[in-house]
Amino acid sequence: MPSISRPETNIARNAALNTAKSRKDQVPPMPILPYSAATAAWLDTFQPQYLAKYNAVSEAKQTQTNLSAQVNHAKQLATYNEQDFVLNLNRAIRREVLQPTDRTYYGIAIDNDKALKIVNETELKNTNQALTNGETNRIADGGAPITYPSIGEVNAAVSSFVTLDNSQTPAKAAFNIKQEELAALNDEADRLILKLWNETETTFDTGDKASMRREAREWGVVYKPSAGETPSPDDFSIKGVVTEQGTNTPVAEATIKVIETGSITLSENDGTYLASYLAPGTYTLEVSKAGFTTLTLPGIVVTAGAITEQDVALAPVITINGTVAGTVTLTGIPAAGVAVSIDGIALPAVVTDFAGHYSISGVPPGMQTVKAQLPPAMGGGFQTQGINVVGGSEVNANFSF
Repeated sequence: MPSISRPETNIARNAALNTAKSRKDQVPPMPILPYSAATAAWLDTFQPQYLAKYNAVSEAKQTQTNLSAQVNHAKQLATYNEQDFVLNLNRAIRREVLQPTDRTYYGIAIDNDKALKIVNETELKNTNQALTNGETNRIADGGAPITYPSIGEVNAAVSSFVTLDNSQTPAKAAFNIKQEELAALNDEADRLILKLWNETETTFDTGDKASMRREAREWGVVYKPSAGETPSPDDFSIKGVVTEQGTNTPVAEATIKVIETGSITLSENDGTYLASYLAPGTYTLEVSKAGFTTLTLPGIVVTAGAITEQDVALAPVITINGTVAGTVTLTGIPAAGVAVSIDGIALPAVVTDFAGHYSISGVPPGMQTVKAQLPPAMGGGFQTQGINVVGGSEVNANFSF
C-alpha cells in the first residue's frame, strides 16, 4: 500500500506548503477544510515566512551564479590582454623592432617566443606584476611602449577581474546565510507538513484508502509505493522517467504539472515520477526545470484501471550564437589592421583585412556593443555601435572614421 512520502528537500517542502495554503485560500472557499482551526492558523502564519526565506535563497543563489559568470568573463578578458601583450612583444622582436634580450625585462627567457599560458588566478596576478615591472623598466631605459594592448589596458583588465573575484566572498557568505536561515525553519516546516497531512488523511478516511489518497493529494499530500510495490491504477494514473535529452541521464526535482488539474509532482533522484490520481480523460503535462527547455506534452490519455506511462526527455538550454561582420573605412578608404571587438564578451578581437573587412563569430544573442579601435598609426581613435545579435544569423556593423 502506498505510504506518505515526507518532503526531504527545500523545494519539496515549499511545494507542500504552497499547495496546502493555496488550496485553503481557494475562491470560492472549499466545502471541506481538512485542518483544524489551529493548524490552519499555523499554516497562515508560517507558510509566508517559509516562502520568503525560500525565495531569498533562490535570489542569493542567482546572484552568486551571475557573479561567477562575470568573474569567469573578466578572467578570460584579463588573460587575453596578457597573452596579446606578450604576443605583440614577440611580434616586435620578430620584426627586429625590439631585441630578444628585451624579454628579460619581463622575466621571460631570451629564446622563449611561445604564447603565454595562464592556468590559474595566481599566475594571472603574478604575470600582471611581471609585465608591469618589465614595461616600466624597459620604458625607463628608453624603450617605446608596447601598445594594443598597452600595459595600462592590461592592468585595467586584471584589476577588473580582481575586484569581481574579491566580491565573490561576500556573495558566497550571503548565500550561506540565507541557506542557514531557511534551514532553521525546516524542522518547523516538517512538523507542520506532517500535521497537515495527518489531519487531511483523518478527515477523508472513510475506509476506502484509495479514495482517501485521491482526496488528500488535492491538498498536497504526496504518496509513494511501498518498496517493491507496483503502483495501483487507483493511486497513480501517469508515471514515467524524466531524463536529459541525448544522454539519458536522470533529471531529479523536475516539476511535472498536470495543466487540467493544476496538480504538481517532482521527479525523484532516479528521474521517476508518479502523477496524482486523474479521472479517465485526456491531459497535458508541463515538465520544467532550471537549465532545461520547458516541455509541454498534450494528448496524454488516461483510462480507468490502467497506468499511463509517459517518459520525458528534457533538452538542455542551448544558446545559439550569431556573427557580427562589416567593414571599416578611414576617410572613405578601407582600413586594414583595425581591431574590432565585442565589449563585455570573452571573445578575442579580430583585425580588419586589406579590404577593411572583419567577422566575429560566436557572439551571444541580444543587444551587444561593437568597438572598432584604430591603431596609433591611424590616430588611435575608436567608435562603438550598438546592435541586436540574432542567434544563427549574421548582423552587419560598419564603421567610418
